Amino acid sequence: MKKLSFPIILVLLITTFCSCTKDPCDGKVCLNGGVCVDGTCLCPNGYSGPNCATPPPAPDPCLNVTCLNGGYCSNGQCVCPQGYTGSNCSVQITPTQMRITKIEVIRFPATDGGAGWDLDGGPDIYPMIRLNGTTVWESPDFSQNASPSSNYTFTPSPSIAISANNQYSILLYDYDTIDADDFMGGINFLPYSSTGGFPTTLVVDAGGSVAFRLTFSYSW
Repeated sequence: MKKLSFPIILVLLITTFCSCTKDPCDGKVCLNGGVCVDGTCLCPNGYSGPNCATPPPAPDPCLNVTCLNGGYCSNGQCVCPQGYTGSNCSVQITPTQMRITKIEVIRFPATDGGAGWDLDGGPDIYPMIRLNGTTVWESPDFSQNASPSSNYTFTPSPSIAISANNQYSILLYDYDTIDADDFMGGINFLPYSSTGGFPTTLVVDAGGSVAFRLTFSYSW
């Protein structure tokens, strides 16, 4: 029998080995346009997973949405807080009603043109709210012998209902038992600004003899 040469044996061995090596991509399924390379799926367009079956995460619908005035984004749209509307919560809603819940007297004249307000002490002060000359509210109580260096608080009960867009007057009087109450000063004010938000307090001060701090609540 004729013997095989070494080169022929080597070729036969290599051929046998190669024929026994399995393709790592044989039977590998790559979805959504993925391509198998060395047994691993290379996934396009954000797909992932061993066979590219996992879709890319959905884009955040709120990514480029800005909500103002304390609003927040949900599913791509602004959810606005009470009192605001519009695509980005930038538009104020005019209150249907405002209520004055507290009045503070923060300044009043120490004298009545140089004379004392009362013969027996300081003025007995109380505030009043008017609309077009008609009294809306008048404090049933007064602070006796008030000092101009102190602040005085009046709490209406019930609170005073006012309209957001009307101009009101707030006045201060000195209560007298013998003669007519003394007028100490007053200021006209608008309780609401369409661009000022919804502050809970408003200082009513025209730089004159009297000044007040009002506390509000709002209804829409």
